Amino acid sequence: MSDPETLNTVQEPITNAPSEIREIMERVLKLEKDKLYMKTPRSINDDILRIVKEVIQ
Repeated sequence: MSDPETLNTVQEPITNAPSEIREIMERVLKLEKDKLYMKTPRSINDDILRIVKEVIQ
């Protein structure tokens, strides 16, 4: 496989995901980036759960 094919194969589930799933992924990624500076990010699981609940409702 060439590099562009591999990249497309890897990104395919993300690009074809429903909008709710993409929103969850984007928000969780932002959350992780925001907490990256912390030595031990606290309550990240609670924050992720909150994001999922907000998007689903």
